[in-house]
Amino acid sequence: MKPNTSLLDLFLETQILDRVPRSGYFLRGVPEAESVTEHSWHVLFLVWALGQRIPGLDVSRAIEIALIHDLAEVRIGDLPRTANRYFEEGAKARAERAAMDEILAPMTEESRALHDEYTAARTAEARLVKACDKLQLMIKVLAYEGWGAGGLGEFWDNEANFPDDEFEPVAEVVRDLRRRHAARSPRGA
Repeated sequence: MKPNTSLLDLFLETQILDRVPRSGYFLRGVPEAESVTEHSWHVLFLVWALGQRIPGLDVSRAIEIALIHDLAEVRIGDLPRTANRYFEEGAKARAERAAMDEILAPMTEESRALHDEYTAARTAEARLVKACDKLQLMIKVLAYEGWGAGGLGEFWDNEANFPDDEFEPVAEVVRDLRRRHAARSPRGA
């Protein structure tokens, strides 16, 4: 694909995200796995809601970062975390950067820099988006289990799926999430 040359090109291309399933769920047989668009909306909502509870955080900036955090997936797809070991160091990040440069070509350099900020996690706003990205994953797993999906236990067993404790409002939701899962789980964890 070539770089987008107009805003309409950009707007049309982003429609593809409605049809890109979140691969981790899809690979585990979850019927009608959420799309990247659905995931992104939920991440935006988490950033907005939790960001307001973090003193000194620029919520508007965090929302901008969240808005584009998975935009590269319009061209490279949603790669499951298990695929990362097959890429040489930095290859996925370089591919995402190249895709973002082409996708966001009609936008300002500042808009394109949002992805770099997210990737580097050098600001509290970017780190909150990363935390909410993980948090949304686990909230969705709990929801899928509540709706009857099985085979998702490995999500709970992988600590990399959980955000760290940098932001207390996020940590509070994670604690509640783990409690609810434990209460539902036949194995008690």
